[in-house]
Amino acid sequence: MNDLKLQLVEKIDHLKNGLPLIYQHEHESSKRSYLVMSAENLNDSTIRSLIGNCCNISVLVSDYYLSQKSKYRNLSSNELTLQCDFSVEGIKKLLSGLNNDESLEGPDSIILRTLKSDAILTDASPEARILEFMSNVVESDGVLLYGLLIDKEESAPVEKLESISGVDAKIISTDEIVVSRFFNPNLLEFTGVTDVDLQQGPFKLHSYYSAIDRRYHWAFVADDGSDKTPLVRVESECLTGHVFGSLLCDCGDQLSQGLEQIEKYGKGALVYLRQEGRGIGLQAKLQAYYLQQVHGMDTVDANLAVGMPEDARDYVIGAQILNHLSFDSIKLMTNNPAKIDGLHRYGLKVDTQVSHIIPPSEHNRRYLETKKTRMGHKI
Repeated sequence: MNDLKLQLVEKIDHLKNGLPLIYQHEHESSKRSYLVMSAENLNDSTIRSLIGNCCNISVLVSDYYLSQKSKYRNLSSNELTLQCDFSVEGIKKLLSGLNNDESLEGPDSIILRTLKSDAILTDASPEARILEFMSNVVESDGVLLYGLLIDKEESAPVEKLESISGVDAKIISTDEIVVSRFFNPNLLEFTGVTDVDLQQGPFKLHSYYSAIDRRYHWAFVADDGSDKTPLVRVESECLTGHVFGSLLCDCGDQLSQGLEQIEKYGKGALVYLRQEGRGIGLQAKLQAYYLQQVHGMDTVDANLAVGMPEDARDYVIGAQILNHLSFDSIKLMTNNPAKIDGLHRYGLKVDTQVSHIIPPSEHNRRYLETKKTRMGHKI
């Protein structure tokens, strides 16, 4: 297990065991801190900590939870005010009352907030990030208590934030939650494996479905049984180059030679990600093609001109697949330093960079020169 994964697993276990996290939510110019705890394994101390240090205390669940377990499964609004007694026993009674017909009574009130499960990954709210991190906890009911920490400076040091809760708390940031997608068991589904014979040789084809982009992705795996470091190529989809043989890029040759080198080496995988046009999609890519051909733009300026980034790819799904294959340390076949950084972000170790250079032709010479001069590719 890599060090980054180990650190995040410790925080997941903290939440799983009923202990609080302090979530520092940063979005645009705002920064707020929330005390968060799972409704499972709560104790008197953690509830008192929530009551004593927070305002706007709420119960947070997904719509999936409501549809499966709660008596509020037909709730039409994303917020519902529940009556309760704002005490340790009252909060416990409230949480148990979500799943039975017991009426909720008391002099106080608390908000039940619901988020749509299929929007959690794209929602920028603190509630979405909190619920996403909770989804790392296997076999959890998925009910959270959280509240906005009172009178905490935006720049408060970690030590000060940890001490305010009165119990053992750990800090979690937005970036850490996003990085935790790398090993979140609910975000990548292994859908099967089959033998495939390609022109480059025989492979095991592993299929995956990602909840992040709702697409299927694949890994062509070679395994000669040795313990040598796997040779890996992370290939992004290019319909024009891979399927139709476009001469405007080197993608078709890179795919073919990548498979050939992995098969020859004997151990490794070509991970095929559905990130067409460096992640901007086929339609925008073809619009960028037009600007290159008619207005003489290079690929970077053309992408920017159609309102897209020069490279919109993220390698979390590739990292998830490599994690599933138990490839913690790899030899990465790439000329792109950003791809190495993209995998490093999720704690994967690139032991060696292996050049993957395709000789230029009259058709793609400018394309390859742009990669070198404007995108930092080592070619």
